Amino acid sequence: MATTTIRVEMETRDRLNELARRRRVPASRIVDELVREADDRALLESASEAWQRMADSDAVAGYRAEADDLSAFHTRLPDE
Repeated sequence: MATTTIRVEMETRDRLNELARRRRVPASRIVDELVREADDRALLESASEAWQRMADSDAVAGYRAEADDLSAFHTRLPDE
């Protein structure tokens, strides 16, 4: 795997190294985990915003009306 160097404040570097020491993993793994968590958080926020837009739309009202119609439908299954 190719690697590179990034510039961070010295305090950030020290905090990263301390966190890595406490977890007993390389600092690069901490950076990988933090980036993955940030990506996951952004994805969840985006999905949440999309759900909220949908919830505020007329499409949801139609879906709920259809779901209510279906929930009112009852039929007896044939006996085996």
